[in-house]
Order: sequence, then structure tokens, then C-alpha cells
Amino acid sequence: MNFLAETRLAKLRPRGSRLFWPNLALFLATFLLGFFTDRFTEQWQNIVLWSATAAIAFFFWLIPLLRYLASYVEVTSNRVISRSGLMGQNRREVSIHSIRAVELSAARSITLYVDGEDALILEGLPKHKLVAAEIERLSASK
Repeated sequence: MNFLAETRLAKLRPRGSRLFWPNLALFLATFLLGFFTDRFTEQWQNIVLWSATAAIAFFFWLIPLLRYLASYVEVTSNRVISRSGLMGQNRREVSIHSIRAVELSAARSITLYVDGEDALILEGLPKHKLVAAEIERLSASK
């Protein structure tokens, strides 16, 4: 495979609306911290407050944000690369030439049927119709 002839056509992240609930959790944590700071008389209560808000911010905001930033779909002239997971552990490459069919569902997901492998499902992409049409055009020109 000649990588010099490969051209990156698109690199897409999931929709930004996936960060609505994590940002709401961060707002809740900062609101709780701001509202209850200096209201408790005991030191241990302040420590519990700070620990609880830090745990909310870490588990419900930082980890989903890192998962969002580590996920992308890259469409090149020769292959489709899907990467996801907390630190991008799940990576799958599919050659454009091995794609049999491209299916667009009502749930804004693209399913790529590949010869001899499981189907690759791409979910939550912006401009999913345009991406599906481009992948189908590339696979038809093989």
C-alpha cells in the first residue's frame, strides 16, 4: 500500500451535543461548591464537600470530555479509520475497496458492510448524510 498516494478527505469528531450532560454535571459541581462553601462549621464537612464536587467533576465531566476528544472518524482516499475509547484504545481500519454497502439509518448512524468482517457502525457524526454519500462514492469507484 502506497501511503504517499493516500489523501485525508475528512477527520470528524462526534457531535458537540454529546458534551451537554457532562457540562451540566460540571455546572452542578461548581454550583454546589460555591453555594455550600463556608456554610459548614466542621472541617470534615468542608473536606467532604470539596471531595464530592471533585469526584463529580472528575467522573462526570473530565472522563467524558477525554472520551470525546479521543474519538474520531477519519476518511481517506484508501480507508476509513474509526477510533474511540477513553484513550483511543478501540481502533478499526476498513479499506475502501472492501466496503460492499453503505447504509444510513434514521438514528443518524452509518453502517459500513465490509467483505469478510463485521459491519462498522459510525454513530453521532455531523453531516452524516454527506459522509455516507462520500464513502459510498469512494467505494463505488474501486
